[in-house]
Amino acid sequence: MNKTLSLYQLSKTVYPEHLEEKYNPLWLYRLKFLARGLFYKSALTQLVNGIDQTLLEALCTKHNRFIEKPFRPYITNSATANQRVDYITNHYRFMTQVLPQETCKQIFTNDKGLQLVSFVVDEEEYSLNLTFDGRFQKEGDLSLVLFDAQGHNFYTVTFVINDTGAERHLIIGGIQGPASSDENNLKIKKLTKTLHGQRPKDMMIKIMTFIANCWHVDRLLAIKTESHSYCVARYKSKRYGNSRIKTDYNRHWEALGGINYDHHFYQLPTEDVRRNPEDISRPKRAMYRRRYEWLDQTKNTLADILELKK
Repeated sequence: MNKTLSLYQLSKTVYPEHLEEKYNPLWLYRLKFLARGLFYKSALTQLVNGIDQTLLEALCTKHNRFIEKPFRPYITNSATANQRVDYITNHYRFMTQVLPQETCKQIFTNDKGLQLVSFVVDEEEYSLNLTFDGRFQKEGDLSLVLFDAQGHNFYTVTFVINDTGAERHLIIGGIQGPASSDENNLKIKKLTKTLHGQRPKDMMIKIMTFIANCWHVDRLLAIKTESHSYCVARYKSKRYGNSRIKTDYNRHWEALGGINYDHHFYQLPTEDVRRNPEDISRPKRAMYRRRYEWLDQTKNTLADILELKK
């Protein structure tokens, strides 16, 4: 993307002619972009100038409205436009300066991102991938996705790496799970059995701790329910189903050993805490042994795939 483009030229990049049916009337969407671009001019300029040009082009190709991110809530419901951009540019600076180029390329250019691990559940293959998904743009800029055999997102954890130079934080901005149905409940039951008694939602957070350790993160933070980016008045209307938040984040983080960090976040443990075999009932010891073997294997696999630049 040419960083010297005018606001009007940017509006045509965000809302191109070939998407006229989706954004109708096109002139109105472009006009709104111009108005917001003027209001948030400082933040928009900071965003466009703060991300590697090649990567910015890839992001805008994958999600045409990417550069509108300063205009909307991001990570927390009270972050200012400049704070939002700080999160975003700190994240992409980490991605381009600390991660190997090939890792970054696979995450942002492959259809399903970078595959970390895969496993078979009832003759169907599931995979865990790191990818960029524009649908979750208010909750972060990187997603850990559990894809089912049909290639659909079954579970998604969206996050951002806020690398300020002084400290590196991995911040979880949201979790998306499957809608409650007999079919999905059966899938969860089968997944839990295959994962040796781990609930998929808990397994996803365990993988997040592995990622945090691979990337030498100082703190693993997770959004509080009341601070979620969708906890703003505009998303509590009937248009958005009265509430976009379907998960009690606070309860989930506390169940995983999270402690209060500040007004917006819990801090989650990154240590791999395991139960003493003597404290596990005999009928379940074999299950826990297989679980820990799977976790060890997964941790070693991630350490190789997510290695930082040397």
